[in-house]
Amino acid sequence: MAATSFSQRRMRALAATASVFLPLVMAGGAYAQSADAQSGAAAAAPAPATTAPADDNQSEIVVTGSRITRAPITDQPVATLSSELIEQRGFTNVGQALQQLPGFGVPGNSVAGDQGSFGAGQTFANLYNLGSQRTLTLVNGMRFVSPASTSIFGAVAGSPVDLGQIAPSLVDHIEVVSVGGAPIYGSDAIAGTVNVLLKKNYDGFEATGSYGLSKYGDGQDYNVSLLAGKNFAEGRGNITANFYYDHQNGITGAQRPNTYGGSAPFFGTSTGDASYAYQLYTRGRHYNVFTNTGMPMVDDYYAVLGKKAAAGITDALGRTLVFNKAGQLVPFKNGQATGSAIYQSGGDGFAIGDYSNFLVASERYQGTILAHYDISDSIRFNGEVWFSRNYASNTVGQPFYNYYGFGDAGDANGNLIINTANPYLSAADRATIVSNLAAAGADTSKFYMARANTDLSTGSFRTSNDLLRFVGGVTGDIEAGERKFTWEINGTYGRTISRTTSREIVTQNFFNAIDATTDGSGNIICRPGYTNAAIATGSATCAPLNIFGNGNASQAALDYITTQATTRQINKQSDIIADIKGDLFKLPGGFAKFVLGYEHRYESASFDPGAFYYGQDNGDGARTQYGNSIPIDPVAGSYNTNEGFGELSLPLVAPDNAVPAVYRLEVNAAGRYVKNSIAGGFWTYTGGATYAPVKDLTLRGNYTRSFRAPAITELFAPVGSIFDTANDPCDKRYINQGPNPSRRAANCAAAGIPANFTSNVVDYTAQGTSGGNPKLQNEVANSWTVGGVLQPSFLPGLTVTSDYVNIKIKNEIATLSLTDLMNACYDSASGSSSYCNSFTRDADGQVTNFAEGNYNIGLEVFRALQTSAKWNLPLSRFGLPTSAGQLMFDFNYLHTFRHYYQIGEGDFTNTVGGVSEPTDNFTASATYAKRTFNWMWQATYYGPSRVAVNSPDTVYQYPRIGAYVLFNTAIGFNVQDRFSLRLNVNNVFNRSVPFPYYLGTGGATRYFDAIMGRYMRITAGVKF
Repeated sequence: MAATSFSQRRMRALAATASVFLPLVMAGGAYAQSADAQSGAAAAAPAPATTAPADDNQSEIVVTGSRITRAPITDQPVATLSSELIEQRGFTNVGQALQQLPGFGVPGNSVAGDQGSFGAGQTFANLYNLGSQRTLTLVNGMRFVSPASTSIFGAVAGSPVDLGQIAPSLVDHIEVVSVGGAPIYGSDAIAGTVNVLLKKNYDGFEATGSYGLSKYGDGQDYNVSLLAGKNFAEGRGNITANFYYDHQNGITGAQRPNTYGGSAPFFGTSTGDASYAYQLYTRGRHYNVFTNTGMPMVDDYYAVLGKKAAAGITDALGRTLVFNKAGQLVPFKNGQATGSAIYQSGGDGFAIGDYSNFLVASERYQGTILAHYDISDSIRFNGEVWFSRNYASNTVGQPFYNYYGFGDAGDANGNLIINTANPYLSAADRATIVSNLAAAGADTSKFYMARANTDLSTGSFRTSNDLLRFVGGVTGDIEAGERKFTWEINGTYGRTISRTTSREIVTQNFFNAIDATTDGSGNIICRPGYTNAAIATGSATCAPLNIFGNGNASQAALDYITTQATTRQINKQSDIIADIKGDLFKLPGGFAKFVLGYEHRYESASFDPGAFYYGQDNGDGARTQYGNSIPIDPVAGSYNTNEGFGELSLPLVAPDNAVPAVYRLEVNAAGRYVKNSIAGGFWTYTGGATYAPVKDLTLRGNYTRSFRAPAITELFAPVGSIFDTANDPCDKRYINQGPNPSRRAANCAAAGIPANFTSNVVDYTAQGTSGGNPKLQNEVANSWTVGGVLQPSFLPGLTVTSDYVNIKIKNEIATLSLTDLMNACYDSASGSSSYCNSFTRDADGQVTNFAEGNYNIGLEVFRALQTSAKWNLPLSRFGLPTSAGQLMFDFNYLHTFRHYYQIGEGDFTNTVGGVSEPTDNFTASATYAKRTFNWMWQATYYGPSRVAVNSPDTVYQYPRIGAYVLFNTAIGFNVQDRFSLRLNVNNVFNRSVPFPYYLGTGGATRYFDAIMGRYMRITAGVKF
């Protein structure tokens, strides 16, 4: 019912706690894939990560963010998340595993919360809370095709990867590089790059199954994973295959009534004598202007406004009457009055929270084959084949409404017009209605009714997604004296086909069916002379519909009034990369290394709304909607890039050089030129250095210029009609909010808006337009990091990292809502921003039209300090035998100094400090592990936050939310290195949502465990 702003729709998440050996926060230790695990045998205990100090024996590796082999400590923060963590925590979705880390919070879409249109169940990573479209996700260093919808009603712009399409059992580890990935990988890596690295050289067979259940007996999840691999040709080749199946039962808001559903506390408009604009109501937001059983009226108005009868049908005592579930008139019970005329706290009004999705229902079938073969000692082949079919359902959503606030009576969503002779009315109820009509001087042959049609159209929808992906590559070595060169050619082709289906009411047939009468034999029929809608429904024969009560419609009537609406999205991606790398010349610290390469990428996307959403063609260029949705346009587009890149690494000083105060010194640089067929050319580059004054301490810094090209949706979406609400900044409920309330008030007054103004668009939709913008330019980000890694030799196994991250995005592309446009206008310094021309008001100040869409806004700035500490402590150091095992401790902390954005010339709008992005956030865990047993205890902490970070505390009755801590645990057993059993308990103490129970944007993800309640999972596995 409320408008959604730019900052809300971006689904900002916490800035990442990304540093070099960070993160295996949940399992209590960063784990490397052990040799035993790689060979298919069970490891005795999770092996500690390779976090040895950067000494002479430190092996060089390829780290995400570079194509050159180098020491593990690079000039930019890199986090590593292992398969052991994913297994120990029982994650069934790679995206959920990332979201548990402090740096990943509320994504563009996930399995929790109401789902983005046409993409249920898709999970997108959102690093540094800068938007999922600014986090580049790779698999084995290659791009992965996105299933995201290109409709303007989709979940997110851009091409984020659905991490739910990657089987958790196939993951070896995940690397997350902050900021510096653009010169190495190209567009979209503004926040950073997530690289999912898969298992290879797996030799053996492993079967794992798990079952999870909440304390409430719902949310059941069961899955099975089969992983098989075989080395052949004396180890020169390997083929690994994985099959993964997962079934998750969904949960609606009604199943969590007190924390997420219709009885959950909420902030609503305060009563007139309160000193604050919003107060906390404890019995749930219930809309008293309609119910899902029907509210009859004598006029085209409201049946109830607050506690005052408006046009409702009343009994002899003056009580407003509504239909009960059985379809009989009963008195309407008011709830607690609020400062709003259209909703109450509690009472018989429509409990809108019960019709929200908390957890999607899903079913995933995923198969992957990985292979590599050494053709000769110098030429190697690798390949991948991916196929998956995923189903996910938004379990419930807002229904088809009929009430005064959405149109005139007889319009698609206006009040229903019902004949008083309708045979489904009882004689007593008909007499009551006719009596009221006569008393009001109205036509006694008809009455009006408001209704939320939850029994006819549930608001649920189902998305199926088919993935087909092929990867192939050849690598070769060339030796020239003491120098070695390596060339690579890799290609990938990916295609996703997504279909979203839902049962939708066809308005014309719906009106035919509710106009019931009787034939000569007394049978209830549709009134003769009706005309069916142009679109086919489940049945072409009109069947009368009992609209009174709830659940009283016949199947024949439901078939007649509904059709299956189906959309189709096809995304294609092809990418070819060729490079050569090797040694250049000898420096004191070793050979200078280089990479030179070329990349050609093609992306296309096509969205077909289907017959229902497209609407009926009127023959004059206009279209008429068939049901609840305005006509939706198809979207199609493509682009290609030609990209050249280079990278240089200069090891100036190595430990062998014995330079005083310089143990190791290395300088790195990279650049890439991208020629986009639509957005034009752009240079992206990075430079950085690592400096170790002593063996135990490495300092590092990096500067990167990155970019993001406009996405197909942002460019090509046709301009079409939409309906939206907005938090009008000149409304009395919002005029004292925003970054500069006094400036806002002055600008509203200058625009002629009267004091104490009530804006209709806050509660009722206005019609406007939205669409793509072919004039969009590239986003540009200038970013830098500085920090260090401490690995004290006197405390073996301890690694402490700390990095300061500064990201400044200019020319940022944003889809601005009506709220954003109005804020940009009235919060501007001059009060005459160009955004003021994007909407119109009538003489009374009410919004009559607007033009939403995609814009290059001013800027966005993010600054944070991220710190992690990890310590692996074998108990043998205390004189115990090796079999006693080890303790592992992890602490990962993020403090965000600033995070704000600016639209046009307006003041900065802060995002940090709220529920979705607390200023302070950490995770801490402790694990005890030995060969046959391991136990993990983990705590997640969100610091104190504010309900509205851009509003003074006087706006809300309870403006601040206290610190919040939640605990998880896992206990595992290994038997004979073949059989394993593990028990996970999330939210051990069943901690609920903190007072004042404000979830904010993305609350289903941020407080997922709190809303879910205590959740238990048991996992069993066998290895051969």
